[in-house]
Amino acid sequence: VRLQEWLNFITSEIHAGSAPLFNPALPEDIKAIFQDKLFRQFDLLQARLDENTYLTGSSFSVADAYLFTVLGWCKFFSIRLERWPALPAYMEKINARPAVQAALL
Repeated sequence: VRLQEWLNFITSEIHAGSAPLFNPALPEDIKAIFQDKLFRQFDLLQARLDENTYLTGSSFSVADAYLFTVLGWCKFFSIRLERWPALPAYMEKINARPAVQAALL
């Protein structure tokens, strides 16, 4: 149940929340609204990852793979994750996984 909860959160809040930012014609004031909402979700992720290694606890899951993918989009939007220190650390930890490295080749 918790895994499904995290997958739904990523889909509805992070993935859908960041998708409009891919539109280069998006006016800056509208972009700021989407970013503000996205940043509030990053606050929730920060709190979760402060207490847990992965989203569902101590074990890597498909939710972590999904979140790794959509957080990786932040570089396309010039969003720096350092404001949420647990997020870059999480990204580095997942990126270091041999299966992730193999998939990225």
